[in-house]
Amino acid sequence: MKILILGMGHVGKALATRLKNEGHYVVGTTTTPEKVAELETIANKVHVLRGSEAEKVALAAESCDQIVVTVAPNVKNTRTVEERHTHYREVLVDSCHNAANTGIPTVFLSSFSVYGDGGPDTGPITEETPTSNHEEPSSRYYQEAEQAVLGGTAGCVLRFPDMHGAPGDLSFPERVKMAHSYFSGKTLFGADALLYAIHFEDVVSAVFHAIGQKLQGVYNVCDNLRTPATNKQIFDAICAREELAPLEYLNSIKAPQRKISAEKIYRTGYRVLHPDPNADLIPTESPA
Repeated sequence: MKILILGMGHVGKALATRLKNEGHYVVGTTTTPEKVAELETIANKVHVLRGSEAEKVALAAESCDQIVVTVAPNVKNTRTVEERHTHYREVLVDSCHNAANTGIPTVFLSSFSVYGDGGPDTGPITEETPTSNHEEPSSRYYQEAEQAVLGGTAGCVLRFPDMHGAPGDLSFPERVKMAHSYFSGKTLFGADALLYAIHFEDVVSAVFHAIGQKLQGVYNVCDNLRTPATNKQIFDAICAREELAPLEYLNSIKAPQRKISAEKIYRTGYRVLHPDPNADLIPTESPA
């Protein structure tokens, strides 16, 4: 297969390496000309473009059998609400819209943020659970990007939690220390949200699986056999271990407060292989 990967960050590069090793022809993209030489050691061909540039996307996708959209907003471009609206719309929605317009099957890496806090129900969150938080830029534009992909040919949306484990990523204790150092001990997250996290290698495997199985529709991707502890439980435990004051939870960014089911993708044969990075901090319940 000839596969176009829009966005060659950690996930895009690891996916390109795996696909190329399996004999596929990989076309990659970057917005930074200085990265082309490095990326050409990973992909067969590299284009310099933004996902919002429709003609360039169409040219890069010429004769491709599959597109994977791994683009993600840059927090440096989201200092104000207005910047967040502009940047998230361009990076997420425009990229997915242009990918879908090629008529080529597209996989999009989305986010659990589309569920907001999960709503008032008590059962597990599934792919049928209504999305919410329609005004917050991250959630809103991930939802619009999903609809663009699902409205195209054989669209597939993979919804992920917070990613960890990529080269250079901060550990969770480092994130807590940063909250103290740079944000006066405050975090934008809610105390009662479940701290779902997934290793970036499991993200890569999920995309590889989706391509190989020709998955279509929406899939939650997380450890289906374990429900994590809450932000407050985990961050408070980290603070206690590091001899830091407990964080203050502002609840500005809504996240699910009940179990998220990944049963749908598990039924296709996919499994998360890396353990919860915070599992040793708080005992959690596993289903009977």
